[in-house]
Amino acid sequence: MRRRALLASLGALSAGCLGSGSSDPTAVTRTATTRSTSESPVSTTERPTSTPESSETTTEADETTSESPETPEPDAEFELTDLAVSTRTERPSVRYVLEPSAFYSADAVEREETETGEEQIVRDVSEISGPNVREAVETALEGGEWRSNDLPEGLADLVKRVDFFTGAGATGTHTHVGLELHRLSPDAPPAVEFDAEVVDSYVSPDDPGVVALSLTNASSEPRTVFSGTVPPFGMVFAESVESDDRFLLWRPYELEGCVQFTDDGYAKCAIGKTTKLSPGETVSREYEVLPSTTANRPRYTVPPGPGRYRISDSLTHYAKTGAPESKLTFEAEFSLQSR
Repeated sequence: MRRRALLASLGALSAGCLGSGSSDPTAVTRTATTRSTSESPVSTTERPTSTPESSETTTEADETTSESPETPEPDAEFELTDLAVSTRTERPSVRYVLEPSAFYSADAVEREETETGEEQIVRDVSEISGPNVREAVETALEGGEWRSNDLPEGLADLVKRVDFFTGAGATGTHTHVGLELHRLSPDAPPAVEFDAEVVDSYVSPDDPGVVALSLTNASSEPRTVFSGTVPPFGMVFAESVESDDRFLLWRPYELEGCVQFTDDGYAKCAIGKTTKLSPGETVSREYEVLPSTTANRPRYTVPPGPGRYRISDSLTHYAKTGAPESKLTFEAEFSLQSR
């Protein structure tokens, strides 16, 4: 069993405006900004996860080596067992989505032509001849989006050729609206996968237990994950399944994001950050389950006692800025057994 040194080389706490903190370790309000997610079909997976076999995984921030079998420390307080992971993905259920991508005034369009030297093609909705194409454009302009499993003939070409549409959905000075057509694959497997593993099973005064959380881009194109100030998983709490108790799994949060602990509690910035994942890339973070003897924020980090605990949260991700999003909700349950 080995001591985990988490991101010892990271820089100092990032500057920023701190949101309101909490002095009650059982009632901390999440302040991470989230992006909207449209109604969508749901993909759900549930599986038990046993203690990992010997493997070696290297990521940008963490190096994890699992050793099997693991020898318990004689003074271990707890053992982490029976890890189970479940995920749920919500995403658009259609193949085509047409959405506004830019809002300009007439003067702004003229300035765009002057600055770029390129003619901006403008088309009034009334000039669109095909009724199905015209309906799709009007719906996107007036309602904010158009969705369908069928693509009207000529719509893709029109959106590609025309820079701005007028005549519908205008608000104030924003009379010229650009549109973008998104092609989706609603039946494809979820693009981003969540996983968890117990890296170090025993919690003792000299060696904490360790749980690793990871995200993998299982798609063929880059994905951007949107999360709170400590990407990609934020401040990770394990909540008791049987009661209102919970504890904080430890990382050097103050070095990784805009988080500040004080004598009265802690505060964190109400901002969002992104994590970019290339196709096939996995990002992993290790979190420590600290012993009762720890001096590292014991008010938050010391487990209340043995029992069943759950880590749960949700993240949004997308292929490119402005594209429809998917929402990944995950849970990782484990047991803390007294030694």
